[in-house]
Amino acid sequence: MGFFKRFITKDLILAQKNCESVLNLLEADAVVFDTWSSNFFKRFDDNYNDYQEKRQKKIEQYQFSSSYANIQEFDTHHISNILINLKNDPCWIDIHVCLEAFKPVEISSRISGQFELLREFCINLIENKLENGFQ
Repeated sequence: MGFFKRFITKDLILAQKNCESVLNLLEADAVVFDTWSSNFFKRFDDNYNDYQEKRQKKIEQYQFSSSYANIQEFDTHHISNILINLKNDPCWIDIHVCLEAFKPVEISSRISGQFELLREFCINLIENKLENGFQ
């Protein structure tokens, strides 16, 4: 039987459609990471099912509410899970958790309240943080 080695890159991770498929990338005899991917997995919660269940409950709870969602139960350390959700199945909860993780963050009045613009803003925040590391 052969030895299966996988090179994991930013593009490979971002091409995945959900947290489960991201975790499946690690199914190899050996994995080699670039810096971004290494940082991504340091901030990835492989217990993503619990995270997704909490997220879904909050979405349902605040579905018809215009108030700010209470996100205290979310661990802001796991920004990689937030990134996957923002890329593939975004909601306001993801934006709130992201902004909480990067507090204090200055948001331009031009994008304040604009879902798609805030989504892109949060994606860029997370991708840049994963690129530059966590000092």
